Amino acid sequence: MFKNYLKIAFRNLQKQKFYAFINILGLTIGIAASLLIIVYIADELSYDRFHQKADNIYRVGTRAAISGQTSELATNCAPFASTAVAEFPEVDEAIRLDMQTEIVVSFGDKSFTEKRLLLADSNFFQVFSFDLLQGDPDLALKDPYKVVLTESIATKYFGYTGHGDSSPIGKSLKIGDGTVEVTGIVADPPSNSHLVFDIIASLNSSDRAFESEWTSNNLYTYIVLNPKADWKALEGKFSALIEKYIGPEIEKYLGFGLQKFKEQGGDYGYFLQPITDIHLKSKLDAEISTNGDITYLYIFGVIALFIVTIACINFMNLSTARSANRAKEVGVRKAAGARRVGLVYQFLTESILFSLISTILALALISLLLPSFNDLAGKEISMSFLLNGSILGGLAIVIILIGLFAGSYPSLYLTSFKPAEVLKGKIRAGFKSSGIRSTLVIFQFTISIGLIVSTLLVYKQLNMMQTRNLGFDKENVLIINNVSMLGNHQQAFKNELKNYNGIINVSSSTSLPPYIGSNTVFKVLGENEKELLLRWYWADWDHLETLDIKLKSGRYFSEDFPSDSSAIILNETAMKEIGWDNHENQKLMSYRYSYKGEEMNVIGVVKDFNFESLKSSIRPMGIVLGSGNLISARLAPGDVREKIALIESKWKQYAPDSPFEYSFMDENLEQLYGAEERLSRLFILFTSLAIIIACLGLLGLATFTAEQRSKEIGIRKVLGATVGQVIVLMSKDFTKLVVISFVLAIPLAYLFMSKWLEGFAYKVDIGIISFVTGGLASLLIAWLTVSYQSFKAAAANPVDSLKSE
Repeated sequence: MFKNYLKIAFRNLQKQKFYAFINILGLTIGIAASLLIIVYIADELSYDRFHQKADNIYRVGTRAAISGQTSELATNCAPFASTAVAEFPEVDEAIRLDMQTEIVVSFGDKSFTEKRLLLADSNFFQVFSFDLLQGDPDLALKDPYKVVLTESIATKYFGYTGHGDSSPIGKSLKIGDGTVEVTGIVADPPSNSHLVFDIIASLNSSDRAFESEWTSNNLYTYIVLNPKADWKALEGKFSALIEKYIGPEIEKYLGFGLQKFKEQGGDYGYFLQPITDIHLKSKLDAEISTNGDITYLYIFGVIALFIVTIACINFMNLSTARSANRAKEVGVRKAAGARRVGLVYQFLTESILFSLISTILALALISLLLPSFNDLAGKEISMSFLLNGSILGGLAIVIILIGLFAGSYPSLYLTSFKPAEVLKGKIRAGFKSSGIRSTLVIFQFTISIGLIVSTLLVYKQLNMMQTRNLGFDKENVLIINNVSMLGNHQQAFKNELKNYNGIINVSSSTSLPPYIGSNTVFKVLGENEKELLLRWYWADWDHLETLDIKLKSGRYFSEDFPSDSSAIILNETAMKEIGWDNHENQKLMSYRYSYKGEEMNVIGVVKDFNFESLKSSIRPMGIVLGSGNLISARLAPGDVREKIALIESKWKQYAPDSPFEYSFMDENLEQLYGAEERLSRLFILFTSLAIIIACLGLLGLATFTAEQRSKEIGIRKVLGATVGQVIVLMSKDFTKLVVISFVLAIPLAYLFMSKWLEGFAYKVDIGIISFVTGGLASLLIAWLTVSYQSFKAAAANPVDSLKSE
């Protein structure tokens, strides 16, 4: 019986090639797009799940509130790890990590700047399941100045040939000013790890490992709980650590106890994050790497569902529209004794066959498009991910579900015809179901218009973030890294650059937008003493002029004032937070160097500028006189390559053995919005596919309508109707459906985009232009889709359609 169903299904597929082509093409595109979204979501959800202890690993975060200002950090203090193991039986082990970037690494005549140097405690390979290819996991990081290299780095410096090659072991590398010994080779970290590194060094090599202050949060702390432990209950126990260790330090710094600190609006605490939540759910300060956003997974999941639904709707629409063509078949088979359930099986078999063919073609299409999709989405997904047993098993279920969903209504509708009525010719064009089909077309275009509007607003928001005036001039600013490699020649190098006509100004600092400084508590002195959580960094005398930051009042640092070594510049937000109307005679107490503190004179106020992502509001910030490991050079308009070549030649003059590494500030700022840019590109891709699928459905319906109304059109032309009038007649029904879709899409798109924009401190106005543009675009696309068939029907010779009458 099933074999007979298949024969009939193939026969019908060959008989109606055009409609079969539209159905298969629509389903193929829909399934391919949805599968790409599914593998994208699956990859995002797989982050950090490869660790054997993943279910029991938690990162310890720090929450601090000072006078109403709250900061949540991914980092923690050095003593926390050992204390947690000693004082909480739930904690089996703990590990501390530190990340350093832009580190110069040398071996022989090879010298490069490596971006990701991870420092770790000796139990790194016991906690995390990274594949150690060479070396002893217990000893590789035990002693100071020992390092484990990734395969890529081992190949880069030592010509490592793969598993079994132990030649790099025991060799020495120079990292910065120190020499380290290679004790192991580890496989490159997988792409679905939030911990990414090129080199792992012993944390015992760093002074930070031995810090004793509980309020100095410089390290990342991970703990492993025993399987029976309740991590939420453990969080509640951390308050004992605050009383025992944080309270005494607060009293040393501020001169009063923890209770008064809380009464003044202060708070301090620790919280836990499951390691498997970090990539998608963590948005803390000082994240160890750039994270994703689970909101985008929900968005893409809904889009995948919509795209498949649109493709299935096309199948249902065309199947019911062509009901008259198969009504006689149903009538004859029923008259011959066929039961309705058998006919339902027949039509469902046909739809499942369409689904099977479309899925096979979708997999072939994905294999061609996957490299481009990876570039677009910033992924490293391979085709093998789709072809493993569990995914293929899931695909088999999906094929059946799509077939059942797409064929459900047509099968029930077509098998409901009464044979007597069919054979008497009472079932004519199959348009009894036109109300259902119109509803389905409206649903398709409501989704399509909503996606178009959302895409326009995502692009508009991204463009605003990239072009907004940030309060300083980000263009033509070259950033030179690793200035410490110049040694005592930093000032000479800077002076050389300043004397070159192609460079307007040069500055040295410890931080630059979009990554400014770190949080430190300052005390406001005067009548209303209070604590202030302040972002601050060191910068030299030329900093404001180089970045074109505007001074609001007072003055900037000057070489004519030696006392500026104990001065500070605040931004407008800091002034508002403190409650000062002007800066004159105002002082802050800094605890940068000692518990006793250091008085700092406020000598000026700069206008607020965005030194972080536009997702965040501007925070209180201060600038202190000093220099750092970064040099920023504002280049004059003209040939950039010539200027870079000149700067590099000067670098080689003073640091011949160190690599010259640079970037541009505007590019660094754009990288902040990588997730939004990928979202924009993916939105455009999937919106385009949804529209194509919807238009395929319109094309099929327009073609069928033209066939069914050919005699009507012929009569109208004989009676004097013009081609234009016939085209309008053919198009107006579809136009009505698109207009209704537009009205329905407006509130849905508005609510969705309003929710998405809540994640930005600075956002565009939604306005009406994006909605009008989306509606007009959909209307134009619909007209273009049906215009060819409408014109073809209108231009046909009426004799051809009327000669049989």
